[in-house]
Amino acid sequence: MSDPVRDARDELKRAGLMSDDPDAEVVPDVIARSWRRSISSNVASDAPAQLYREIDTESILLRAAEPVLDRWQHQLTDTGTTLFVSDRAGSIVARRVSDRTTQRRLDGANAAEGFDFSEERVGTNGLGTAMVEKRPVFIQGAQHYNDLLSDITCAAVPLSTPTGSVIGAISLGGLTKVTNPLTMSVTREIGQQIEERLRASARPEDLALAMSFMRYTNAQRPTVVLDKESLLANTPGLPFVSVSSHVTLWEQLSRHQWVEGEPARLELTEQGVEVVARRVLEGPHVHYVAHFAQLQRVHDLGGSRRAAPVAPKVAPPSVVVVDGPAGSGRATRVRHLHEGRPGRGPLAEISATPGVAWDELRAHLDGGTDVMLRRLEDLSDVEVARLAAIVRDHRRASTSGERTTLLLTTVDSSRGSEPLKDFVNRVGVTERTSALADSPDSIPGLVTEILERVDHDRRHTLSPTAMQALMSWRWPGNVSELVDVISDVVARVHSSVIERKDLPVHLQSVAARRNLTVLEESERDTIIRTLADLGGNRSEAATRLGIGRTTLYRRLRQLGIEDDEASL
Repeated sequence: MSDPVRDARDELKRAGLMSDDPDAEVVPDVIARSWRRSISSNVASDAPAQLYREIDTESILLRAAEPVLDRWQHQLTDTGTTLFVSDRAGSIVARRVSDRTTQRRLDGANAAEGFDFSEERVGTNGLGTAMVEKRPVFIQGAQHYNDLLSDITCAAVPLSTPTGSVIGAISLGGLTKVTNPLTMSVTREIGQQIEERLRASARPEDLALAMSFMRYTNAQRPTVVLDKESLLANTPGLPFVSVSSHVTLWEQLSRHQWVEGEPARLELTEQGVEVVARRVLEGPHVHYVAHFAQLQRVHDLGGSRRAAPVAPKVAPPSVVVVDGPAGSGRATRVRHLHEGRPGRGPLAEISATPGVAWDELRAHLDGGTDVMLRRLEDLSDVEVARLAAIVRDHRRASTSGERTTLLLTTVDSSRGSEPLKDFVNRVGVTERTSALADSPDSIPGLVTEILERVDHDRRHTLSPTAMQALMSWRWPGNVSELVDVISDVVARVHSSVIERKDLPVHLQSVAARRNLTVLEESERDTIIRTLADLGGNRSEAATRLGIGRTTLYRRLRQLGIEDDEASL
């Protein structure tokens, strides 16, 4: 006998996302929306959940949830129901099973700790769908998108921090024959008890952020409220925020020279965004309210607005020179310039080592292939003269229309000979790159680009404090060193969020931006070593150091040793 709910799901999969919704009497709207999201994410309807990451037993979510789960597990003994908690990424971080039969059934569907039950991976399910919908959901049997969950019914509610951000979800469910709609009332009660524990452990700073958020936001203007650890955004502000933009914005606002009563105006040119921000002082705590707007080619002149004049199109140069220290992203910048060139040809890369294949370079330019000639600082004076002759011929051929190709070069003119410096001055520098230590604001964008190249599954992001550690390091190896660090971390870390503790040790202990006293430096090193010895367990570290846990958290912040999981 066919199941009308399963038939409706299969028909939606066959007809596609542009088809009409299933009959609302058979499939509730919340389920139909979730099915559509599952289809658009290409979720398999017959595959078990996949192992996601190791569980952080010291996370603020688990610290709040575990006492509540233990208490309710005792009350739900022999009911055939199971309690689940997932983190904000959808990974199950806690499970309380009431009997072994149910446990075996759940294990068969990988409904267990460490497995990914986000909606985009498993499809419609209590934990994942409650977080996406940001409201309680009740999912019965065949309403699950995954066939392996078709005999399970569950109630789920999202779990929110005092600042209103969803930190995870709680679900209570079991085999359909032993559950009933009253499960939702119990689930709500459990969720409220966990949220109450979250409120009790919340930072006063988070509550201050929440108050400013309510005071300064409205439904239309893109707005965020942020401090170093946390960020709140209204719906229009969501497209403007990420880990990278949070860290970049915090760094810029912290360094801004504030004048009492005057807002700050910043341009995040890489994002094409203008920011108008104000500073909010709540006792010793400082946070910022930022309003966003897309940069427009409109100028305000004497109260009237007029469109900025459009610059005339200029023919692209036939020779490009990117000047900067080795490892500062010169080649990456050249590739960007090449990719942005209309009608570009393929790009051949040649190193300016002794014995450059000049004939090969000429052949590429004649044959329609653009050329990147790297590290001109390694050329001898004789080879610089030969390059100058090739550039003269290439420019002449380009002007006459014989060639449309581009010669792109990288150079560190500060390390070059006098003939090379003269050559660079005559040709002209197209763009300059700087040492990474001199441009920390560029690091978030570079990290995004590197992740796109090395993280083939697109699973990894960096936590704010991990990004802050990268921005505080001096990077003697420049961009090349950053590429090596990110590549290594992606290969080693299986969780989707790369925390500060996942970085190499020298980056975990990177000095705070403010100058520390000798005594503070010693204390900082002792805390870092203790945390490393104990695998990051802060409770045990506080005990070994002979201080209270709250005192340890305060010193972590004061000494610039960020505690990723302690942040809401």
